[in-house]
Amino acid sequence: MPDLLARVAVRTIVFAVALGLLAPLSAQSASPVTAESMRLLAAADQPFSLADRSASVGRDRSASLSLSSVRQPMGIEDLGLNAALATPPSAPMEATLYRRVVQTVAAPISSDAISGKATWYCCSAGWRGQAVVALPGALGGHYDAPPASRFVTVCADRCAVLPVADYCGCLWGTASEKVADLSPEAWAAISDSSLSRGVITVTVHLGG
Repeated sequence: MPDLLARVAVRTIVFAVALGLLAPLSAQSASPVTAESMRLLAAADQPFSLADRSASVGRDRSASLSLSSVRQPMGIEDLGLNAALATPPSAPMEATLYRRVVQTVAAPISSDAISGKATWYCCSAGWRGQAVVALPGALGGHYDAPPASRFVTVCADRCAVLPVADYCGCLWGTASEKVADLSPEAWAAISDSSLSRGVITVTVHLGG
């Protein structure tokens, strides 16, 4: 019992001493805010700046400060818009045109001729826009690239010497057989009829 009372007494004394030490600190923290403290608090509420924003010098200084962390200055990006474009390679080319003026001629006097129906067709490769004729195979028709190696005289309202440029089936050997297919230019060279007529009667002189 005496030991318990002694321990209680010691603890009471220690607590009293500790409370006495904390009292001055509590009193200091509870002291009223001074004018200096108010000034510091007001300054802390203002935006922080190292330069006057309204002055050009201040703006330049702010820019230099913001770029101070960049290791190397950033140059102007060159997109190459003003650079000269490379000239594409070129090769000299020369077109060779085989165009002959179709002239009307007199009908040749020969027995090597055949008469019959003729129609018109668009064109043959390499001969577009020129007066040419396509013949059935039985009359020697075959494709011949320009310049032609064979010519025939074809007559309707007038006669013209035309290159044999192609082959046509021409329903040969049937009751509807034709003796020639004419390009639009060849049709106009020997006939006054419109292409819309579709069929005209011609005489083909195979000897030229």
